[in-house]
Amino acid sequence: MKKSPGKTTESVVALIFLAFLLTQCSVPTTVKTTTVTYELSDEIISNPERGFYVRHNWRPGDSALNADSLRELRNENITLIGRSYFIEEYRETDFPESLLEVIARDLQAVRDAGAKMYFRFRYSVRIGDPDAPLERVMRHIDQLEPLMRNNYDVIAFVQGGFIGAWGEWHASTHDLTSTENMRAILFRLMDVVPERAVGIRYPEAKMRIFETQEPLTEEIAFDGSYRSRAAHLNDCFLASPTDVGTYRIDAEWEKEYLQQENLFLPMGGETCNPRPDAGDRYYCETALNELDQMSWSYLNRDYSRRILDTWVEQGCMDEVQRRLGYRFALEKGTFSSSAQPGGALSLDIELINLGFASPFNPRDVQVILRNVNQPERIWHVNLPEDPRYWHGGETVRLQHDIQIPANIPVGSYELLLNLPDGMESLAGIADYSIRLANTGIWESETGFNRLNHRIEISDTAAGSSFDGTLRFQ
Repeated sequence: MKKSPGKTTESVVALIFLAFLLTQCSVPTTVKTTTVTYELSDEIISNPERGFYVRHNWRPGDSALNADSLRELRNENITLIGRSYFIEEYRETDFPESLLEVIARDLQAVRDAGAKMYFRFRYSVRIGDPDAPLERVMRHIDQLEPLMRNNYDVIAFVQGGFIGAWGEWHASTHDLTSTENMRAILFRLMDVVPERAVGIRYPEAKMRIFETQEPLTEEIAFDGSYRSRAAHLNDCFLASPTDVGTYRIDAEWEKEYLQQENLFLPMGGETCNPRPDAGDRYYCETALNELDQMSWSYLNRDYSRRILDTWVEQGCMDEVQRRLGYRFALEKGTFSSSAQPGGALSLDIELINLGFASPFNPRDVQVILRNVNQPERIWHVNLPEDPRYWHGGETVRLQHDIQIPANIPVGSYELLLNLPDGMESLAGIADYSIRLANTGIWESETGFNRLNHRIEISDTAAGSSFDGTLRFQ
């Protein structure tokens, strides 16, 4: 018996239709990823706005800073320069133009050296010496305003100065340590140096000025207010149970206050010669505990040698050098192996902050695509994360899908991470980018950190077009 031609045709059509449905319902090809692990480095490395600093004192007749000399300090991992101006001669007069010219040259030298600086002005160099009346202080700060506003990109922070012996906000001969006068000087300093923190020697002084004993919280940190920019400094770290009067209320309670405050502020200063009641307070165990507890970012390299030499003898000096401020290190990363133009790059990066503190000034987090055959062609995207919240001891995860431009040339691309300065004037300068504490990834000429991964951009790569909120530019 012959088969009906109609039935055969219907069967073929049904099979074709079934095959079409199966094709449409099949699971899409999985986008392949690659996981990279990174090796930690124990190297003592240079990074901006952190670490040991060198202080240069200026007195009338002295010359300005020299950029070549400052650049040589980078060989000793020094990127932060302290500048103390001794201004006893000007207690009753305006700053002369010659001093303002020295300050301008200092700022230019720091810029040319790829460093940053802090400054402090001192009328008095010992207890009992006079400082200046409030009106004179305010006039001197007014004179500084043009210089500071035009150069605050290379100013890491400011130390309060002006008030009392050594500019440490004690022993004033003109009542500058009254709450009202301290507040006036602090706020005016903050006005002339935009966006930067101003360090105060005594936690109790900040509490008086802002009429609260509550520490900063994440909600008000970095909001630009005076309170969020009033930082702390300690010029007798570990030298006695109260750090020679730094703690005026209760030392342990004030340390807990600083522990919270300094999550969002630069903490630093110097040690000083231990007092008879210091005991073993300045030994390595206590030093490391308190540097960590209070998130120290910077410390004088040269004073006091008695304490610093003790750290060398007891074996913790290298750890202090490594961990002052932030120390970011990659742990692992998982990345797309390939993508189409207009498609998505998926990345999942884990890094850890091995330092005592986090960065305290604005900074970007950039992922960079660089064409392997044409390395001058790069695409970048700024991630939404803020490194100022990457606190010491914490692990950070950067997990994003990023749209690749539809018009990007096909080819092989390196993936890099860049943490540049937040100021546009410095963002493209390698000296001001953060070097990660891993082996074999740092590019000193660009300031980029290689993620040791290449992604192939191909028209035939798995995946499809993508319309994400993060896009390479």
